Amino acid sequence: MTLLAACAPGKNDTDDDSSTSSSTSSASTADPTESTDATDPTDATESTESTDATGTTEPPSTTTSNPTEPPPETTGTTGSEADEFGFICVELAKAESEESDPFAGTDTIYLTLELDPCLNEFYQTHPEYVDGPEGTAVLEEWRGRLCSETVAPGLVSCEVDHFETNMGEGVPTQFTVAYKVLDAAQIDGRTLLWGPAPLAELAGCEPKARLTTPFGVQGFPENGGPLWSAQSWENPVGLVKSEANGCIKVHVAKQ
Repeated sequence: MTLLAACAPGKNDTDDDSSTSSSTSSASTADPTESTDATDPTDATESTESTDATGTTEPPSTTTSNPTEPPPETTGTTGSEADEFGFICVELAKAESEESDPFAGTDTIYLTLELDPCLNEFYQTHPEYVDGPEGTAVLEEWRGRLCSETVAPGLVSCEVDHFETNMGEGVPTQFTVAYKVLDAAQIDGRTLLWGPAPLAELAGCEPKARLTTPFGVQGFPENGGPLWSAQSWENPVGLVKSEANGCIKVHVAKQ
């Protein structure tokens, strides 16, 4: 089945033939026969905390928080602490063989990754994230986040145009993100975030996706065929997470 969310007229038809798509701390009791120095009654017991921030509704202990202090900064994501979805980062750079900037004139970038078995199984067993309201809500949220997350200082200046998911029997599932480029002069050496996809806790395994063909990353002008595509790439398999590290690195050349 195929999900097309927030669709705009696509240019992906020029792609290749591959389908698009707890630790609870143990409480200890001081033995009065073991020490004669402890006179503070508060030393006899230890507080027990839950390390699962999302599994309790109890307010934080007043002995460890100050209401006048600002809330702690989040790391790796600008979303809520309960994020269940993340991304894979992809770095774009001009190939050494290119004398001029291959990104000049780029209006739209299509980034397609092939899902590894973990993600395939997740979506097969959770169809609500494929063509249900849950999936639509996730896509709409991340449509506004993929180009604005603060996890990478050098994101490509962009807006997410639409997503394409292609799932079919006997063919690898692929997921495509189409980005509208806002400044073609600032693509080289910058990063795109591909997603969203479930993080390991939700997926129940290591969620990965990979770049498999040169046409998995393509840039198009406002009108016409592709300007550039991947010439080579490093670290082709990406792990879905909330930090922009361990990125897939793509070297781009004109077509």
